[in-house]
Amino acid sequence: MEGRAVSDLAAGRLLTAEDLAERWQVTRAHVYRLAREGRVPMVAIGRYYRFRLATIEAWEHEQEARADG
Repeated sequence: MEGRAVSDLAAGRLLTAEDLAERWQVTRAHVYRLAREGRVPMVAIGRYYRFRLATIEAWEHEQEARADG
């Protein structure tokens, strides 16, 4: 871990559906639905869904760009 910036560690952080729901101010069920439909990038760990922070941030930027353009 030596030599890695704190931001690098945060970017690799895995969020739960609850974390993401709070971030987006939506229900957890909505986050799960988006994940099941393949509309949001996720990591499947067995039967659990997790969301990599850096990937979600990039996806959010892409969604904003689509909305603007």
